[in-house]
Amino acid sequence: MAVSSEGNKISIQGDLVAADCARVLAAMHNEVTAKGYRDLELDFSACTKAFSAEMVAVCVRCQKYWKDGVDVSLKLPTDPKMSRLFQNANWAHLIDIRQFEPSRFRGYTHAPTLRFATGKEQYEAVNKILEILLAALRHFRREGLRVMEWAINEITDNVINHSQSTVGGLVQVTNHRQRSEIEFVVGDAGIGVPGSLRPSRPEIRSDQEALDAAIREGVTRDKAIGQGNGLYGTWQISKKSLGSFRLLSGYAALESTERDGLQIKRRDIPFVGTLIACRIGYANDVDLEEALVFSGKKHTPVDYIDTHFQMEEDGSIIFDLAEESEGFGSRAAGDPVRRKLLNILNFADAGKVIVDLDGVMLVSSSYADEVFGKLFVELGPLEFGRRVDIKNVDKLVRGLIDKAIYQRMRQ
Repeated sequence: MAVSSEGNKISIQGDLVAADCARVLAAMHNEVTAKGYRDLELDFSACTKAFSAEMVAVCVRCQKYWKDGVDVSLKLPTDPKMSRLFQNANWAHLIDIRQFEPSRFRGYTHAPTLRFATGKEQYEAVNKILEILLAALRHFRREGLRVMEWAINEITDNVINHSQSTVGGLVQVTNHRQRSEIEFVVGDAGIGVPGSLRPSRPEIRSDQEALDAAIREGVTRDKAIGQGNGLYGTWQISKKSLGSFRLLSGYAALESTERDGLQIKRRDIPFVGTLIACRIGYANDVDLEEALVFSGKKHTPVDYIDTHFQMEEDGSIIFDLAEESEGFGSRAAGDPVRRKLLNILNFADAGKVIVDLDGVMLVSSSYADEVFGKLFVELGPLEFGRRVDIKNVDKLVRGLIDKAIYQRMRQ
């Protein structure tokens, strides 16, 4: 990849990968701090590939510049696919808040990058991510969703409680379907891991030692705020699932993979703030909750299913269709709903899911088929009848659902 500067313009050509991201950030720092420009142009027109970790790093730096009164403008990649990625992933808006609107993209591969600066915004961001994961993943174990929720909560919570970032943090989640991995990236523009740990741990002599200490059990700058298990537990989850874990902060980079083990290296160009990129595999039949063992005791966190859905006394889960569906007129609206239902049925073990259609006055025939017709086929007649209840359904809507199921039965 080539990075060049001319005046206040920085051009990025080729593939933006981990090894080159530091050069982009260094060029941005040089234009704003060394040369004193108060407006910056990032030209990605010749960029051919970009990945979430590197782009979150660029985006959070741009958010800091906006906060400090530096204008940033973006030139999108000329390649149509790359241009859509920049806009769908919300990178375009986070870099150039004046020119580009926030992304409204909903897909199965990634969630738009979300910004959070308060506890409420963090809670909402994590819930949005879990909702997308629930609709995107297939045949997923509840334990897997539970530990992913725990890890994302812990790492984003670190931004709120420890980073002292004036712009909060950014979080993005990507579903790498071919590799059966979920990647989440969290970045901030705060004081960094070394700056957070050193006041309470003066024995730390280098940024490399600070990152090594940060992933150990029970290490935190202040026990009154947290127990210091977030980075440690997330690293253990990545190892257990045969994924990967990367932590950048200050003059150090930590990376853990199945092939190379744990490596901590010095960086010539510092990362201002903290960037965490974690991949969690979900193809292997392993108990990821075994990674959450603290002080010799297994920790089972409360999860999204417990807090988001109502349950009957017999363990049946109530699925409020009006709340869970963004529309009722197309197959595109019905597909994520069916995926959610399949996952929840899997999470409920042998229990029932009660689909509550209260307030749903009309659905299209294609929507009825996409949700209920295809669900009937995937579960089979006996399993569908035993495990799916439909209640509070309008007479017309009931007729459309029955017709969709009948037509599927005749195929």
